Amino acid sequence: MKNRKNLAAAGGISLLLVNGLLFKVILDKTIDLKKVPVAAVTIEPRTQINKEMIAYKEIPSIFTDESCAMNEEEILDKITEIEGKIPKGSLFYKQMLFDETELPDYPSLKLKAGQSSFSLGTDLLKSSGNSLTANQKVDLYVTIEPKKEKPVTDLLISSIRILSVKDRKGNLMGSKNSSNVPYVINLAVANEYVELLKIASKVGTIDLYAVADDRESEECVFNEDSKVLDLLVEASDE
Repeated sequence: MKNRKNLAAAGGISLLLVNGLLFKVILDKTIDLKKVPVAAVTIEPRTQINKEMIAYKEIPSIFTDESCAMNEEEILDKITEIEGKIPKGSLFYKQMLFDETELPDYPSLKLKAGQSSFSLGTDLLKSSGNSLTANQKVDLYVTIEPKKEKPVTDLLISSIRILSVKDRKGNLMGSKNSSNVPYVINLAVANEYVELLKIASKVGTIDLYAVADDRESEECVFNEDSKVLDLLVEASDE
């Protein structure tokens, strides 16, 4: 009987020791403070983060995990997501931060006043052997084949800036997940020419040719004397 009491007492002491150790582990983890970056101000959606927007404070490590950005390099110059406001004092979460080129609407961010994004299906041939890249300028030629007449080809718009080139899955060319086979080219086109290009893509063939980027002051220059212009106007009236 006495041995049983001794065993019970020993068991109780062991349990207390285990509970004590667990409590100490939890307590140590709770008071293990880490200096982490937080928002110095409320950061609105689609904002590029600079140094003035980043502050630091110490918080228990138990409140951080792999989803948190733990150093400035992971935050600086990143852009917040379109629906994500970061309150003042909040931690920075990686899923809310993007490189500019990773944004789903990245091409539209590069548009100038009075421009729209015009998407053009492409392939290796139309994209000059896979050599066309974002921010490059191209001349746009249109070919139309009138009935019982020879095909007509001419320059329609020159110095069009490429916003982006994407593969079939929507990945930007050159990104880590890209197949590196171009599928869609997004062009920065003046609003007044968008409808005309839609007609050209329906009734004719559009080809792009890279040009030397020595016409920085000029962009999306319309060729009013283009031989295909009358044919496009006729097609728009049908």
